[in-house]
Amino acid sequence: MFELPVRVLIEGKRSLRGSTLITGFHGVGQTGYLATSYLIHALAAVRIGFVEVSNPPPWIGTADGGLVTPFEVYKHGRTVMVKLEFSPHKSEEAEFAKVLADWAIEQKFKDAVLIGGLDSNYKRDGQELCTVPTGAYPNGVDFRGEVLEPGLLVYGPLAVMLGEFEIHNFPAVAVLPFADTARADPAAAALAIKRISKAYGFKVQVNELVKDAKFVERDFNQKNRMTCKSLQRMYS
Repeated sequence: MFELPVRVLIEGKRSLRGSTLITGFHGVGQTGYLATSYLIHALAAVRIGFVEVSNPPPWIGTADGGLVTPFEVYKHGRTVMVKLEFSPHKSEEAEFAKVLADWAIEQKFKDAVLIGGLDSNYKRDGQELCTVPTGAYPNGVDFRGEVLEPGLLVYGPLAVMLGEFEIHNFPAVAVLPFADTARADPAAAALAIKRISKAYGFKVQVNELVKDAKFVERDFNQKNRMTCKSLQRMYS
């Protein structure tokens, strides 16, 4: 039997049934990554596992709690968050997204919220964000955003996950604030956090993220520059 190159590893025998999955990939404005990381910090979520891949990025960091690995799983109450410090290897990107979606379905999660960014060049007057719900996503959950208009496409890992969730009639939604394509955009991440927090009852303030927007952008860009050469060597 063919073994998938991506596995979700959870510590101990934890039941995640009824949980909400929140995750975001590196994309327009780095919105998904910034929002997920900040939610983990603000909710003081606990790391419960990892995502193991065949071709991990050649990177590891440190934090107060110890080592920080490229792909980690966190939990706060009935919310499970998957944080990606870097994008998966291109050869595994689609498989990563598919495995993550299938894992949530198999573990009988309640629903999933996927965070990404939309190119601000397509923004109309008065628009702040768009949503892309699956057919099974509850109509009663309001993010105060228009459903993505026909003709615009979701691209990348989020699209793979949404497709997998739709096939299996699983409740999921992509929350997509408009963001700057040329830089990390903490303001877009803050907007996503505000809307998700209101919809799901999280008590999260984004003042720190908005206040330190320039620092967040500078820190993120510096980390990218420091790792760019080693990533290019491995992924070329």
